[in-house]
Amino acid sequence: MRFRHASEEADQQNRIERRLLGFVRQNITPLVLLAIVLVLIFAFAPQFFSSLNITNVARQSSITGIVAVGMTFVILTSGIDLSVGGILAVAGIVFSSMARLGYDIAFCLICSLLIGAIIGAINAFGVEFLGIQPFIMTLATSSITNGIALLICNGIPVEFNQVKDPLIDFLGNGNVGSVPGPFILFIAITVVSAVILRYVPFGRYVYSIGSSFEGARLAGIRTTRVILSTYVICGLCAALGGVITACRLYVGHPVAGGSMALDAIASIVIGGTRLSGGKGTVIGTTLGVLLMTVAANILNLLGISSYVQQIVKGIIIIAAILLSIKDIKSYFKRAWRGM
Repeated sequence: MRFRHASEEADQQNRIERRLLGFVRQNITPLVLLAIVLVLIFAFAPQFFSSLNITNVARQSSITGIVAVGMTFVILTSGIDLSVGGILAVAGIVFSSMARLGYDIAFCLICSLLIGAIIGAINAFGVEFLGIQPFIMTLATSSITNGIALLICNGIPVEFNQVKDPLIDFLGNGNVGSVPGPFILFIAITVVSAVILRYVPFGRYVYSIGSSFEGARLAGIRTTRVILSTYVICGLCAALGGVITACRLYVGHPVAGGSMALDAIASIVIGGTRLSGGKGTVIGTTLGVLLMTVAANILNLLGISSYVQQIVKGIIIIAAILLSIKDIKSYFKRAWRGM
């Protein structure tokens, strides 16, 4: 019995080690880049580790993180959603307008999320039933939603400073202990999404469609239903990001989601998700979001111009892609032969 117990403990230890090794291999790119950034922090910006700054980083990463996790579902099916910025803006404006009119805050939140889900369903309808390419369909939806956001408020930000509610405090600037409320939501959504993609049949269907749409269809997977669900999830996450953005400043701004699509896609790519679908994890996406947020925070602490920050963001994206390429020499050889 003693030997059997020891053997079981050894097997369990081996399983843990294999899972840990698999996690590191799967997320090697963002982990390497994050390690480089941490070294730079110790060398040039030790003030980064103040409790106030860490809290700010966590809060800043939440909105992009929630949106990026939602978009990861879409990209895993080989789709894309460029309308998340517009959804974020519309949801923020609707939430702010309803809150200002005195509606119950929980009802305002539900209506905003419902709008995100509807827009996501419209994107899926255009892609699946009308055969429009996801890039074109969501680009058009982005233009429409941005226009709707401006139309609702006539281009003027909607303030609701006079409204006081615990839900607004939690979603905006509230903390649970020393942890920001939005960051708790971000981590909770990440964990739930990771469980769904790894252990629930729906998650396997998402990966199957991204790997081979025709193969998934022939295997009996209801591809339209799955793709519709991924776009609805993405719309819900973008709408939640819009509500959080509005609650942080007590104002809904019609152009709040300007660069959200680019930031989300950049985080997803850095996290190792393949844009052609079928490969990637929300854990990698989360690491990508944290990497981009930490890098931006360091540049702010060092007083570096926002223009330079855009350049650095592009360099980080390229570096992440290069680190994920296993045999870069073959690309050089093929390109050289084609000269």
